[in-house]
Amino acid sequence: MADGNPPDPHETSEPSRRPSRSGQPAPAPLYAPIRPRGNPDEHRQALAEEKELVQSQALSRRRRKNASAAARMRERQREKERALIQRKNELVAQERQLQAEVDVLRAQRQQHE
Repeated sequence: MADGNPPDPHETSEPSRRPSRSGQPAPAPLYAPIRPRGNPDEHRQALAEEKELVQSQALSRRRRKNASAAARMRERQREKERALIQRKNELVAQERQLQAEVDVLRAQRQQHE
């Protein structure tokens, strides 16, 4: 401050924390007490709003995730149903073919008798 400039707020006039040569630790520097800035009620309100927003966003993410999982499950169920219907149709076609072969064999047997 001797040079006319304002004092640096980061510099203290306190000694360093290194132990002195006598082996005793130097006293801790004294800082100005911390004073809250702004209105504490507004701060609490802002924190509550931020918390509500974070919870709302988390809920939205869970809902989207659950909705997409449900859509995947429905699609898998539809695929299973399609596969079952296709298998049933194949079996019915095979049954008709075998029944036709049995009818042909019966007809041949009746002709030989």
